[in-house]
Amino acid sequence: MLEHTLIKRIELLIEEKKYAQIKSLLPLHSEDIAELISQLSAYAHKTLVFRLIPYSQAVEVFEYLSTEEEEELLKTLNSQEIRDILNEMSPDDRTELFDEMPAEVVKRFINLLSPQERKIALEILNYPAESVGRLITPDFVQLYENMTVEEAIVHIRSVSIQKETIYRCYVLDDNKRLIGIVSLKSLVLSQPVTKIKDVMIKDVIKVTAFTDREEAANIFKRYDRMVLPVVDNNDKLLGIVTFDDLVDVLEEEATEDFEKIAAVLPVEKPYLEANLFELIWKRSFWLIVLVVLESASSIVMKNYGDIIQRWVALSFFLPVLIATGGNAGMQSAMIVVRGLTTGDIGVKDFFKVVLRESLLGLSIGLILAVVGLIRVYFQESSQWMLSVSVGVAMGVTVMFAAVTGAALPIIFRKLRLDPALMSGPLITTIVDVMGVFLYFKIAMLMLGN
Repeated sequence: MLEHTLIKRIELLIEEKKYAQIKSLLPLHSEDIAELISQLSAYAHKTLVFRLIPYSQAVEVFEYLSTEEEEELLKTLNSQEIRDILNEMSPDDRTELFDEMPAEVVKRFINLLSPQERKIALEILNYPAESVGRLITPDFVQLYENMTVEEAIVHIRSVSIQKETIYRCYVLDDNKRLIGIVSLKSLVLSQPVTKIKDVMIKDVIKVTAFTDREEAANIFKRYDRMVLPVVDNNDKLLGIVTFDDLVDVLEEEATEDFEKIAAVLPVEKPYLEANLFELIWKRSFWLIVLVVLESASSIVMKNYGDIIQRWVALSFFLPVLIATGGNAGMQSAMIVVRGLTTGDIGVKDFFKVVLRESLLGLSIGLILAVVGLIRVYFQESSQWMLSVSVGVAMGVTVMFAAVTGAALPIIFRKLRLDPALMSGPLITTIVDVMGVFLYFKIAMLMLGN
């Protein structure tokens, strides 16, 4: 984090119009300059500091800003400045910016691009929003199988300044199909006359442009890669996607999952920047749904009003039973959702998971049944039947909760819905309603009608 005193110093110099001193205070690294701009309070100050950055560094600083700040800065620049920035930006960062803009603004900005950059931008924007295609960059080094190592190194030297990475080069055949990969280390250590086809690795780990971003992230993790080639259906190389681009995607996906788990509709902006009324709607929607579902519990209790009147003590232990069942359901749901996300669990494992959670639920349920029985026995003056009734209901509820929490996320994945929707308050509500029903049903069977 930048020092607060530096921010205050720069804002004071802006007021005093001492721009030369501001330039001397700017950090060396582009990331730090972008952070400094982000922490300035007024957008006019942000624009002024951005204009003081050397031209050679301006685009890199611009790419480190948030999309909201990029949009605001573009509003203050003239057409030529916008043209220079957009043409120099990496295609993946430019696409992320366009995704956040109104369609008419994007259309105007695309017309400012050079013919080559416009073609690249339009191709990327045509891919589905959650696909790897939206993240690709065409800035990679391509070699051909019949090149010699010496020719390859000369080629790399001539194009390296324009490329995202040169440490891994991609080998194509005469039809532009990806057939291999070669590292810069292998080229440097090989004899100059050696053919590329003799030093390349033919078993290439790759993804298509339509691969889901989360799936691509799992491939990065599984094979410990920093870069992945992206191909079309005919194995023609379209570009590459780097791990740093997917880090932002993973952060967004994790945030979205947390919001769903907490029964909150996804909020696009940071908490302090989001509109208050938007937050009210996003947070109240699921709460309204849950209130409607939870009302089923009162209907169940009304139907069992007679036994509640005869055994008033049953109502004393209902909150404990509901809380225990909800916690057990949450445990199962979170474990299964995590397994589905990491790939440790698949839809094909449904019966294995349900059986395993049944056994776990039965075991934990028996333990909690004994705990519940003892607790009720001492609290209610040694009423054995009431104690047994509550203990059995607690055990059955925990077993039901474990199975439900495990099964529903997998069912949602099978239906191509987000498993994160079936966790948190929603699972708890389902278990609550069913738990109340089981509680009173078991009480009727054991304590009499």
